[in-house]
Amino acid sequence: MSDDKNHSAPEAPLQWTEEQLKRRRQRNLALAWVLGALVMLFFVVTIAKLGGNVAKRPVVGAADRFELVG
Repeated sequence: MSDDKNHSAPEAPLQWTEEQLKRRRQRNLALAWVLGALVMLFFVVTIAKLGGNVAKRPVVGAADRFELVG
């Protein structure tokens, strides 16, 4: 019932070749660009859905909700 594969000595870590490291950097850079583009797309769509009148709306402060006591 015992499995000798589970009790073997740990293997030495694999060394990455220069080609593998180059491809990994390129893949990470591509993912960063895609993520940045997605963030910008969400930002632009949010601003477009809010419309141009967002900056023109009246500002309602918390002071308007309280009565003066005294």
